[in-house]
Amino acid sequence: MIFYFTGTGNSLATAQAIAQETDDLLVDIGVAYKYKDFTFTLEQGEPLGFVFPTYAWTTPPLIDAFIKRARFRTGNQETFAPDYCFAVVTCAAFVGNTARFFAAELLESQGINLDASFSVKSVGNCTYLYAPAEGEKRERLIAAADLESHRIAQRITQREHVHAEHRNPFGILMSAFTGKDEKPRSTAEFYALTNCIHCGQCADLCPTNTVTIIEGTPRWAELGCTQCLGCLHRCPVNAIQYGKKTETRGRYVHPVLANAPRRA
Repeated sequence: MIFYFTGTGNSLATAQAIAQETDDLLVDIGVAYKYKDFTFTLEQGEPLGFVFPTYAWTTPPLIDAFIKRARFRTGNQETFAPDYCFAVVTCAAFVGNTARFFAAELLESQGINLDASFSVKSVGNCTYLYAPAEGEKRERLIAAADLESHRIAQRITQREHVHAEHRNPFGILMSAFTGKDEKPRSTAEFYALTNCIHCGQCADLCPTNTVTIIEGTPRWAELGCTQCLGCLHRCPVNAIQYGKKTETRGRYVHPVLANAPRRA
């Protein structure tokens, strides 16, 4: 079984590529978290995988919370133990110690060892810091990510025990500051422009239920946001912003999500 979390599609694309090779079931962590569904039934010994993005050189807060709350059990309610466990971290640049941090919390919360870890670079979506790649550059990044995802899938089918995510000194250094138990993500700079069509998609998609619709307009709670930026990038009219800079920057949704339905 492969558990994935995605805001704008990169991790879903990688998870699908791996599942095509391994024939594993995919589980959307975002949906599970949104609807408080934390109990999962697996066959004893089956492989267990996780695919998720790097946020600020560490794990997304939602991933941390999910791993602490998840209950992996067999059909007869025995404690589940995989014969192989892997994680694939998607990123725009540097993964830092994200996989190492995840391995530590997986062992502490679930008693499961992470046997392998990998990383896949793709288009970044942190629009309040930079404009996402567009045109041919975007296409090249997506194509390269797809190729790397399939390469990793082959390594997973071979049950490689390796920690092969691409790290560099800068990312490792930054992880020392961001890889903490507490990771507050501010929602203060979220707002919607007047071209909002009041469709409610932002609230439907929000995995933490941070976005609610009040009098037809999205509002963000102060706490709970994992800052996936799915609400911003997947708004059909680009009405949602995070600070003034995003008003002039493009949006990014991986083709795998381009025609995806709402969650709710």
